[in-house]
Amino acid sequence: MRFRNLAINLGAIAILGAITLSLQLPKLNQRLSGQTQEETRKAVRDEEARLKLIRQLPPRGFGFNNMIANFAFLQFLQYFGDDIARNDFQTGYSLSPLYFDNIIERDPRFTRSYIYMSASVSLFAGVPSKAIEIYNKGLNFLNPDQQPLAYTVWRYKATDQLLFLGDAKGARESYLRSAEWADKASLSGKTLVEDPKVSAELSRQSAQWLEEARDLTKAQVGAWSLVLQNATDKKTVQIVAQELDKLGMKIEIKNGQQVVVAK
Repeated sequence: MRFRNLAINLGAIAILGAITLSLQLPKLNQRLSGQTQEETRKAVRDEEARLKLIRQLPPRGFGFNNMIANFAFLQFLQYFGDDIARNDFQTGYSLSPLYFDNIIERDPRFTRSYIYMSASVSLFAGVPSKAIEIYNKGLNFLNPDQQPLAYTVWRYKATDQLLFLGDAKGARESYLRSAEWADKASLSGKTLVEDPKVSAELSRQSAQWLEEARDLTKAQVGAWSLVLQNATDKKTVQIVAQELDKLGMKIEIKNGQQVVVAK
């Protein structure tokens, strides 16, 4: 039983790890010169205003919603990949939810974008509740018969519910929906990263494990510790501190490093 519990937890953490690794390629697209802190902070403010303006466009986007979503996604990759702005100038990743609000609002069937959203919004920006809100919005438009990868969105949602929010009931429901949709996924004419049948079985095992009352505190502490490791701005650190406080933990500075310890 202990081995099975460990396997389920490691499986969820592995998904989170894979999501994180998927974001390393955009980080190669960093600007290496010509940046100052003042210019960078102004650019972030301007970009925030632009993203909010895009949200005010008519729902049909004048017939260009797919183009708007694609452009927003490319801009997100450039934003996320700018290590100097995000890390050295400590502007953080707070615009990530705004990017994906626009992307999913305009093209909810852009299934491959959800993996980037999961890590950037939950892990780097530290707002998994916002990620789940965006998942819910997009899932209303997805169909496993038309989008073979749609089942993965339920899995990403389940991972956030399990690891960040400790929502066992919600995570279980999401795993079951992921398994149901994975069963319907067709491999014909499509190249998928994984076998949907294997994913369906793993999701059912996770759902079964969550049938019993589980203490998810350790999993949550581990997830929020990862957010802390990636935090580069005060706002995100404050979010992590608040969430850890609910779990009986706190942040301390040891040898110049932020570490999570029991209160």
